[in-house]
Amino acid sequence: MKTQLLIGAFAAALWLAPVQISYAQAGTPEFDPLGEHNDLPKQIRVQVEFIEVPHAQLTGLLFGEKAPANDVELRKEVAQLIRDGKASILETMLCTTRSGQKATSESIEEFIYPTEYEPAELPGEINVNDKEDAELSKGRRRDFATGPTPTAFETKNLGSTLEIEPTLGVDGKIIDLRLLPEIVYHVGNEIWSEWKGEHGNSPIQMPKFYKLSVNTSVTLADGKPILIAALSPKDEQGNPDFTRKLMVFVKADVLTTGR
Repeated sequence: MKTQLLIGAFAAALWLAPVQISYAQAGTPEFDPLGEHNDLPKQIRVQVEFIEVPHAQLTGLLFGEKAPANDVELRKEVAQLIRDGKASILETMLCTTRSGQKATSESIEEFIYPTEYEPAELPGEINVNDKEDAELSKGRRRDFATGPTPTAFETKNLGSTLEIEPTLGVDGKIIDLRLLPEIVYHVGNEIWSEWKGEHGNSPIQMPKFYKLSVNTSVTLADGKPILIAALSPKDEQGNPDFTRKLMVFVKADVLTTGR
């Protein structure tokens, strides 16, 4: 009788005890936070650089007797020019996303400006005494007018913006990339009409912007930079300066999750 009780108690203990099965025994790999497994999702990091060089320097780099064999070597030569003080980095933009996903990075200031105005107008009714009435008869009715009034507004993003949409190839080393990097400056205002009255000045003016932009689609190898454009920067007056050039390089790196 005692033997049967001991066997029953042992069986109950086995039933209530937690069952532990190792992933190795089950044939399922454990999750590796360092991303050692190749089947984990990949990220794509896109870097865009705006590098300023003299126009003559750009021509020599691209078409000189010792022109680099490819864009990787070209970027190395530009790096040496930067170290020598013969070139400078204007802006670097960077954004990371998954394959097939759109992403945007911004460093901007929102600039709000009027786009439509109501014309200057006189008030519907003016209460004056006899002396003021005499002054009005001399043509001073304009002193009671209000200047042009803004009625509609728009917003412009000033600064740098990068929009990307990368697609990773089946081999995991080739990236098809759609991108739109741009830099926008507010370089001044253009006055279309002047209004000066007793109640202040109200000119009708519109802002002037200068934009550096590239809208393109390219194919890149993992970690290999390419030159996608050459742009003219602005001068101190906000006009294109054709004596200088901005070399626009783009590079895409495939990143393993967890690394």
